[in-house]
This record gives sequence, C-alpha cells and structure tokens, in this order.
Amino acid sequence: MNLPLKLLYIAVFQVILTSIVVFFFFSSEYRELSSQSLRSVENFLLEQKKRELKNYTALAVSSVEHIFAGEKNIDQQTQDNVVSLLNNLLYNGDDGYFYVYSSDGINIAHPKEPFRVGKNWWNLESDKGEKIVQILIKKAQAGGGFHRYKWSKPSANAKVDKISYSVFLDKWQWMLGTGVYLDDVNQQVSKLQQEIDQHINRTQQIVLSVALGSIFILFVIGLVFTLRQKQRSDIKINELGQRIISLQEEERRHISRELHDGIVQILVSVKYSIEATGIFLSQLNQEKPKSQLTAEKNLSIAIQEIRRISHHLHPRILDELGLPAAMDALSSEFSELTGIKVQVITPKLKKLLPDNIRTTLYRVVQESLTNIQKHAKASNVIIELMINQAWLTLTICDNGKGFDTSINIENQANLDEFGIGLRNLAERIEYHSGVFKITSTEKGTIVTAKIPKSCFANYFNQASSEKKND
Repeated sequence: MNLPLKLLYIAVFQVILTSIVVFFFFSSEYRELSSQSLRSVENFLLEQKKRELKNYTALAVSSVEHIFAGEKNIDQQTQDNVVSLLNNLLYNGDDGYFYVYSSDGINIAHPKEPFRVGKNWWNLESDKGEKIVQILIKKAQAGGGFHRYKWSKPSANAKVDKISYSVFLDKWQWMLGTGVYLDDVNQQVSKLQQEIDQHINRTQQIVLSVALGSIFILFVIGLVFTLRQKQRSDIKINELGQRIISLQEEERRHISRELHDGIVQILVSVKYSIEATGIFLSQLNQEKPKSQLTAEKNLSIAIQEIRRISHHLHPRILDELGLPAAMDALSSEFSELTGIKVQVITPKLKKLLPDNIRTTLYRVVQESLTNIQKHAKASNVIIELMINQAWLTLTICDNGKGFDTSINIENQANLDEFGIGLRNLAERIEYHSGVFKITSTEKGTIVTAKIPKSCFANYFNQASSEKKND
C-alpha cells in the first residue's frame, strides 16, 4: 500500500471518528441545554400562573370584604351572601373557581363540587398521601402560599396537575383559595420538548449526512485516485511491454543484419574460395574431389538457410521499401513453400507508416500465415491493407476449415485458447489503441487488425511534407 492511499484511509478514519464524537457530544450537550431551557420555560409559565392566582385571590377577597365589614359574628344570611358571590366569581370557563374552608376543615363554598359543602374534609388525601386541606389551611395561615397536587378538572372530567393559592381571613377563620390546572402548561412543555427533539433529530441527521457525504466524497476521491493510479500503471506496463517488443525487434534487426552482412558474407567468401579452387583444379585437368563438391553444396544450403533465418527475424525490405513490399515478399515466399495461393491488396503506403506500426502489422501477417500453414488446410489466402478516414485496417482471410464455429475473438477475449502468438499480436495492436479480432466459421477464418489513423496521422503528415519538399 502506497503512502497516498494510506493517507486517504487515515483521512476517512479521522472523518468517521470526528463524526462519532461530534454526534454524541452534540446530542448530549444539546439535550442538556434543552432540558435546562424546558425547566426555565416551565418555571416561567408557573410563575405566570402564580401571579394570576394571587391577582384572582386578591380580587375575590376585595369582593367579599364589604359584605361583612364591621361584623364581629357572621350570621347565616351573610355567609350565604358570601357563598353566592364566590360561586358566581368564575374564570377560565368552568375550571376557574373559588373555594372556602373553615379552619377545622369544613367546606363552606365549592361551586363545582357542591357535595363537599357542609362536610369536614380535614383528612382529605391526594394520590401521594398528602393532606390537601390541611396543607392549604396551613399555608394560608402562614400568610398565603401555593400547593401543587392532582385534582379533578371539571371540563375534562379527569385528574390533572393543579396549583392552588390560599389566604386566610383571620377575622372569620376562613381559608379562601383558588387554583389553575396545569395540563395546558404540560402540553406547552411537551410540545416544546417534541420540537426540541425534532430539531435534535434533524441536526443529528445533518451531522450524519455531512459525515456520510464526506466519507462518500473521500471514497470517490480514493476510487478516482486508485483508478488513475491503475491507469497510469497500465500505461506504464503497456509502455514497458512495447519497449520490450521494440527491444526485441531491434535485437532481431541487429541479429538479422549481422547474419546477412557478417556471417553470410564470410560464407560467400569461403564459397568463392572453394569455387576458385575448383577452377584451378580444372585448369590442371583434375576433377574436383567429392568432398569439395559436398562442401560447396552444403555451403550453398547454409547460406540460403541463414538468409532465410535473417529474413524471418527482420526483413530488410520492410525498412527499405516499406510494408506493402515486405508483405509481397513474405506472401511469395509462403506460396513457394506451401503451394497456397496468396493475393495481396495494398495501397501505396511505401514508408509512410511509423516503424513500430509497420513491424506490428508485418508480424500479424507473419503469424497468421504461420497458423494457416499449420492448421487451416486452406488453398487460398487474401491479404488486404486499406486505409479510410478513421482506421488503417489489415485483413487476412483464408478458405480453410476454421476454428470452432462458436468462437469469436475480439481484443484479448479467449486468446488463451489460441496460444501466445495471438496474445502477443493482440497486445501489440492494443498498444496502438487498436482492435484485434478473429472470426472463424466452417468456410474459413478472418483475422482483422485495426489501428486508428490518429496514431500515425502526424507521422503521415510529416512524411508527406518531407516528400513534397524533396
């Protein structure tokens, strides 16, 4: 694993770790802040309710004080007047009312629960076991106070949280109280809590989306980087392969030249010397020794074989006269050797193709003819080289028995079934951004090699320009 890829993995890990830390830290801190805010809102709403209760209680006290002002003892008529007045002091619909208890817990007034009037509720307990009436009386005697408990709400016919405020009328030993139900406060707090939770969830989703988006972007960057690196590696491999092929061709060219210009010339010189010896013996009216005749024959065969090997390694005609002439020479040699008729159709390219493309196409023809000789059992071969607006196309078509009729080869697909020779040809054509294809039927085989014109257009233009200048 190279360094850039390691750095990419470290970046992805850091993004994931940061996202996890931010996610949980944000959730914890935000929930703590929201809890504090909710408590503040709830306390604010409760303080508002308490101020309202004080105001309502002060209003009720001021409403009844004038009825028994100056009276030391409250008669029944005066008490009934007070009760009637308090029963009519309603607010908040059916849920706002006033109640009165004596100091010993007897209910004097209760407009919403009249069954309590006249009865002693000193030991009335809440769901938590608290003595509600006693607490209210005690807070009232202490100068007024609040108490929170559950009580039946008239409009809902259900027990909900309620907060009451009570004051004590010392002159008549009465506890006067009123209360408000807190279900609306709870609803507001609950709604606010839901909104905060939704906001937290949305924020968490945003954080998660940003994290996943960052990871995805890093993944895409890493993928692009990997693909580019692979592409560069493939290019380097192809360049290395082509360089190896070029070196092989150069080595073949060198060996071919050494064989033709070196060893063959030495052998020819030896042959001339032997022939000169024969001429000298004939002048002396002596016959050539049998060994000399054998040597001349074997020497001629050796020279011919070395020339054939030299031509097979790299034909000099390919460099001197170009691809069409080399294809003609190769076809003629193939026909003489095998008896198979070969027709060559080529444009007048001469030496206007680059060396590497000329060599590649020559090797395609050479390998194809070799395969035809070994496997095809053909009687006729057509080799056509043509150039159009976009492609330089080489086609070798024979009328042999062909390959398996279900096999079609394009580029490097299934080339393992046809040996290393065709694989090498496909790699050579692919290096030039070309297409190598073999189509085989019972009527014969067609080998097609196509190289885009863009690969040699500049060379072609330069060669044309040089020709015009000459």
